[in-house]
Amino acid sequence: MSLDDSFSGWRPLQLASEGPRYLALVNALEQDIADGRLTDGDRLPAHRDLARQLGLSVGTVSKAYQEAEQRGIVSGHVGQGTFVRRRTITRSEAAARHEPVNLGLNVPAEGNETQILAALFSEIARERDLGPLLRYHPHAGISKHREVIAASLSDSSFTVEPAQLFLCNGAQHAIDIALRLIVKSGDSILVDALTYSGFKAIAVASHLNLVPVEMDKEGLRPDALKQACRESGARVLYCMPTLQSPTARTMSIARRRRIAELAEELDLAVIEDDVYGFFFPERPVPIASLAPGRTFYVTSYSKCVAPGFRLGTLTVPTAYTGQAELLLHASAWFVAPMISEAAVRLIESGDLEELLRERRRQALERYRVFLEVFPEASKLQFPAFYAWLPLPPKWSPDQFAAAARGCGIFVTPSIASAVSDGNPGAVRICLGAPKDLVELSEVLQTLREILGRHPLNVVSVA
Repeated sequence: MSLDDSFSGWRPLQLASEGPRYLALVNALEQDIADGRLTDGDRLPAHRDLARQLGLSVGTVSKAYQEAEQRGIVSGHVGQGTFVRRRTITRSEAAARHEPVNLGLNVPAEGNETQILAALFSEIARERDLGPLLRYHPHAGISKHREVIAASLSDSSFTVEPAQLFLCNGAQHAIDIALRLIVKSGDSILVDALTYSGFKAIAVASHLNLVPVEMDKEGLRPDALKQACRESGARVLYCMPTLQSPTARTMSIARRRRIAELAEELDLAVIEDDVYGFFFPERPVPIASLAPGRTFYVTSYSKCVAPGFRLGTLTVPTAYTGQAELLLHASAWFVAPMISEAAVRLIESGDLEELLRERRRQALERYRVFLEVFPEASKLQFPAFYAWLPLPPKWSPDQFAAAARGCGIFVTPSIASAVSDGNPGAVRICLGAPKDLVELSEVLQTLREILGRHPLNVVSVA
């Protein structure tokens, strides 16, 4: 008797008493393989023989073998029989066994920021008496800090006046202040049809109505803006002309000029969120330079230095400076002077520019990896720490997010950014969280594998 013949007499030690009998047989088979009672290449009993031994119908055994083959634990060969085979673990299953990877949170890749900031804070503590930084300060921020930061934000296309610049606890705080300057509860705000999720949170908390404006490859469409404004009566626009979140689209200078013209024509106040302008060696011309009398301009150091480095800026039209200072008083009194002192030293020492160069290099490297795995994605996007991934028609964004989550990968579901119903046909993938390019490639390959399978099958497995 051959070795294969001896194993053809296999029968399970026991079958579960509950549930379908064919599943009980498959689970018993899988358990015996895991326990070593069956190994790769062992031949299983013929359908009819096993059915007779276990008191089951031939159809039940056939269905069990079919299910086992779908699970990848056996293989059937016509005229030869059914054999145990070593199961190949997919990337999806392997990823699920490790720590979750968050591709839904837009964070910078790890770089030299920790060492730079550690040295900087040590220098501040060593070189000067900390007492002055621990006192009360003007609500808008320390005057010298505002001057240095305003100068660093200014260029040939846009001049930021220190008197119009207010230091805030990150961009989220700055956006909230801007809204409180120009809207009241119940007002309508014009936004991209897919907009920044943090802005949606502020709108909900402030009881504001969001009016979606249709988009094209550059972001919001001027004709759609004009129509939405007239139909809704909204008089405030929130937009991200540079690397719009979540779609990573960037407006041309012609588009920015047209938006500025429409702001004048339609009497719109504009909140311009420019937290990602630093990815460009030469920042695109902001709408604030084209319509300075009606634009509230927001930037942030949290996006380029570190998420915990909570310092944002809000530049307001001259008419709003007094009210802006009052709102800073009411909401935060002032930003932590230690943080703004650190920002000024980063600027003056050149360390900030060094860090920005590193961020641009990291973004380029990671975006190249993204395009290697997903060559169908837009190559027109400027490299950043996130990208817009088109989905095959069979997948909805929410299905894909659920399937990825089942494999230990978090991506942003469409509900986070969508302002109206509909399938955007894509999801945002953040590229900064994986520790290196190898891990990033592996995680993205898992997402590619998920997209190659059927949504219902993947979600049910997860």
